[in-house]
Formats: sequence, C-alpha cells, structure tokens
Amino acid sequence: MRVLFLHFGKFHVNSVIQAFHFGEELTARGMEVTLCGIGPTDRIRTVGDPSFDCINYDGLEGKLREWAADPADTVICAWTPREVVRQATEEAARELGAPYVVHLEDNEEHLASASLGVPFDELRRLPRARQDELCGDEFAHPAHYPRLLERASAMTMITEELNEFNRAGRPHRIARPGVDHQRFRPDLEPAMSRERLGLRPEDFVIVYHGVGHFANQHELLSLYLAVKLLQRRGRPVKLVRLGVTAPGGVDPRVFQALRDGVPDLDDVPWREIPGYLALADAFVQPGAPDDFNRYRLPSKLPEFFAMGRPVVLPACNLGNEVTDGENALVLSEGGALEIAARLEQLMEAPDLVERLGRGARQFALKRLSWKRNASELAGLYEEVISSHETAVAA
Repeated sequence: MRVLFLHFGKFHVNSVIQAFHFGEELTARGMEVTLCGIGPTDRIRTVGDPSFDCINYDGLEGKLREWAADPADTVICAWTPREVVRQATEEAARELGAPYVVHLEDNEEHLASASLGVPFDELRRLPRARQDELCGDEFAHPAHYPRLLERASAMTMITEELNEFNRAGRPHRIARPGVDHQRFRPDLEPAMSRERLGLRPEDFVIVYHGVGHFANQHELLSLYLAVKLLQRRGRPVKLVRLGVTAPGGVDPRVFQALRDGVPDLDDVPWREIPGYLALADAFVQPGAPDDFNRYRLPSKLPEFFAMGRPVVLPACNLGNEVTDGENALVLSEGGALEIAARLEQLMEAPDLVERLGRGARQFALKRLSWKRNASELAGLYEEVISSHETAVAA
C-alpha cells in the first residue's frame, strides 16, 4: 500500500514534524510513503532522517508517472486544502485513479481572512480572477476548496471542531499529533546554562518557541505583557523566546518595547528544541478559545506536556481534555491579566508546580503517542482503499 502526503509547506515548518512522524510510523507498518512539500527536501533533516521518500512539487509529475507504470493500492493525503495542495491532489487522483483524504489542521477560512484582511464571505463574492489573485497557492480558495472536501473519500482533522467544515458529511477521523517521549523528557540537560542567557538562579523561567505571525501576534503580545506585569510587581519571572517573529498590523515599536529584556534565540533547529525547553520552569500557550484556536492544536503543546513542567493553555483543543489543576492550568479568556494570575499561582506554590509537572508528563505518555495515533490513521487508509475497490468493482 502506498501513501502520498501532499503538504502545503516547506520541509522545515512545524506541521512537517507531524507528517514526518506519521510517515515513519506508516513506513514501519510496511507502507510505501512519499512526502511531497515545497523547496529543498534536505531541510526535513532538521526534524530527522526520513526512512521514506521526500520530493518537492517539481518532482511530483515524475513520481506519478513511476507509480502509474507500477500500480498499487494508493491513498493520497491532501495535507490541508490550500490551493497548492488542492491542485496537486486532483492531478494525482486523476493520474493514479486513487482515492484521497483531506487533512485539516486549521480554520483555513479564518487564516485566509486574517491574512488578506477580507472576510471569507466577501472573498466568495469576488470575481473568480480576483479570488485567484488574492489566494494564490497559499490559501484555501473559496471557489475550489469546498469541492475538494466534498469529493474526498474521508477526512482527518487535528481537532473535532474542524469537522464543522466537513459539510458534505464525509467519514472522518481525528489524526492527533504525538510526541517523541524520549527526545522530550523531564530529565534533559539544558542546551546552555541560565547564566549564559542572563537568567538568575531565582528566576521563574518561561520558554516559548514557534513562529510569530499575523494570526497569533496578539496572543504573543499577551504573553509578553503578562511577563512585564509580573516584573512590575517584583516577581522574578523571565521569558525566553525561540523562533522568528514577523508581526503584521502591530506597531513594531510596541512589540519591541515588550520584547526588551527577553532573551531571543531566533530560529533554533527543531532537533535542538528539547535542550532549550529544559531551561523552563513552566510553559504557556497564550490565546483564547476563539475562531483561530478552537480549531487548531499547536505542535509545541505535546512537546510542552512531555517535558514534565506545568503547562498553561487555553480552554480549547488539548485544554478540553486536561483537568485544570491536575495536569495543566486552563485559561478561560487568555488575556495578559489571566496569564499573569496563573503564573503567580505557580510561583507561590512549589507543590502545585510538582504536581502539574507529573500530570503533564502522564498526559503526554497516555494521550500523545505517535505509534497509537498512526495506527488509527493506517486503519482509516485501509478502509478508504477497501471502499474504493468496492466502488470500482461495482
């Protein structure tokens, strides 16, 4: 059985971490996996050395010819319905006569609207040429992506809330990410000393990694502001930032004022992330349970839980599955004042820090397993193949 992942991004983006691990697990089950993405394929080695084929879209035509000449049971996975993936999926399905599954990991309509500054309903009403111009390859096209979902043999999604976009009622399954429990674990040695980052022994350290962009910039501002509020109250709390920040629509002077005094390590390779997370006393995923966060599951969250530190997160995605005060602290609104209050709660109660750290690790071990989650995904793919063969025979 063959599986073709058609991914929307470059080979080093966070989402590829999930595709990589699913690819490894499916390969271990005897499936022939190919991951197609954008740009140089060797960049996936920032995640790991794949045991499956990696190609970019320039090489997709050759791969399809190769497989068409040597037919086998094949499932195509459209990793989000963004336009670059939509076009490639429809072409691959035609060439191979194969079924496809659409994977959702974000509210694509919200992402397009937030980036383009146009409500999605307005995008739908624009002339087709204008839609093409605005959406390009980067976003879900309002005229094309609904058809892709309607014709899918099944859908997978990172949260149950994303099934709201399964308007044709296709069979669906939750494809939850996992975490490498050995790579991310509580007893890791930090990648560098706190002293080297200007941190004092008494500092309560928060480490946040990930890209800052148009969709999450206000959440990042809330985290920065919460830390500043605590420091104004005399609390020895420090934030360490990993990742690129490219805010849009926010006064850069405001962002810079909040970032002053924050050690910023910029774009750290993913393989090195665990050592930097080991610096932390706790982790915060800022945000509210809104039209952005309700539908997504940040890839950093499983890593936070696996590190065995307290995790503060919104009341959505994994926040709906934890028990507040046992394996995480849950934010009801996610603003700076609430984040600051939750961090003060931790700083005043070492026993709570210890209990939440143990609970976080147990949650990761029980609920965030690549092997278990890939097994469920493989089962869906096998069902899709069986249904497709039955339909063709009929």
